Amino acid sequence: MVASSVFVNNKVQILPNPYALTIKPRLQYSSFLADSILQKLYREQNQIQESNQALYHEVTSWRDNAQLKRQVEHEVTVTMSVEVVKLIRQKLASVSQMSNLAQTVSPLISVIRMVNSNLYLKMPHVSQDLIELSGLLGSIVMDSGSLIEAKFDFKQTNLESKQILAEVNLIVESKIRTSYPNLNL
Repeated sequence: MVASSVFVNNKVQILPNPYALTIKPRLQYSSFLADSILQKLYREQNQIQESNQALYHEVTSWRDNAQLKRQVEHEVTVTMSVEVVKLIRQKLASVSQMSNLAQTVSPLISVIRMVNSNLYLKMPHVSQDLIELSGLLGSIVMDSGSLIEAKFDFKQTNLESKQILAEVNLIVESKIRTSYPNLNL
């Protein structure tokens, strides 16, 4: 563990680095917060799916039904959010060393912000939790990076974020097409 020193009574005492001491509890809280967000999103997703399926089966001209399309678009947003938060939870659980923390977590921050921008007006209670998670992960990345004197390649991080979003988009598109095979979005 990285440490700092201080003079006490003309002797050097080695003190643990305060950032190193707080990373693990913040990482655990991040996992807890991701679980909490996921539960809220699952509840919303179940309600939307039930409503949309009922409307989908009762509408005769579903190709032109604007209300159904809006509701399905909201379902897409929530489903994408669920998949992103599930992925975040998996990535947080996979962190085992300080050396891979920054590389694992930093692409997730911009993904969280993108999801938050889609939920901001539709689900403000979840949006606030996503803002907290983003800030928490950002501070963890910065502190872990400073401890191991890491250099950040933002270009690589952005590419990884785009790749994550593309994968999640494919998963969500497949789920929606399965649920609403005749609906053109």
